[in-house]
Amino acid sequence: MLALTRYYLALLGHSQRYLPALLAYLALCVILYADPNSPPLPLFGVSAGGLLVVSCWLTIALLDIEDPVQRLVTLSHARQWRRMITGAILTVLACSLVLTVITELWSALKSFRIQPSALGIGLLAHLACAALGIAIALPCSRLLVHRIGWTVLAAVVTLMVVLLAKIPLVHPLLHALTDEKPIGGPLVLALVTAVAMLVVSFFTVSALVRRRS
Repeated sequence: MLALTRYYLALLGHSQRYLPALLAYLALCVILYADPNSPPLPLFGVSAGGLLVVSCWLTIALLDIEDPVQRLVTLSHARQWRRMITGAILTVLACSLVLTVITELWSALKSFRIQPSALGIGLLAHLACAALGIAIALPCSRLLVHRIGWTVLAAVVTLMVVLLAKIPLVHPLLHALTDEKPIGGPLVLALVTAVAMLVVSFFTVSALVRRRS
């Protein structure tokens, strides 16, 4: 699995498809953390929402890089679809973790103070959003949707619903963070639902891809 993850990291890096999402996220952070006196939790709410979009982008970009022949070669080495998809998930989670650490270090350095509780909440909030972004991207990727136009449309519509509609996924958490309301309940809800959605998406997509192949 580690070798497969390294392969996907190299594939994503060589393709440079990560650049638009990375540059957009860094631009968002530059704007958010420009004021050193701003409280960290509302800013974490916005950047976590941004990471939701970035993780979705990276997952689709990664799974869409390989053409059908190249994917079959990868499958022959991985031996099963679940291992391939797991490798892609771990790759995007690793990228999301790196971006989360950069975001939190940026926040701490700009404000010249470290708040362990806020940083812990921010870490969990970003990872919950990243997991949900991956869960959204898996069924929208080339694994199931073969036309890029339909992929983009499905991903954008789903992301808008998740971010804007009052669905009990990460919306309550982002709302609580940006409005500085109690965090505990929404944070637990976001973590549980994000992991559950990722597990459901993983097994569903794995089963459908295996059935089609």
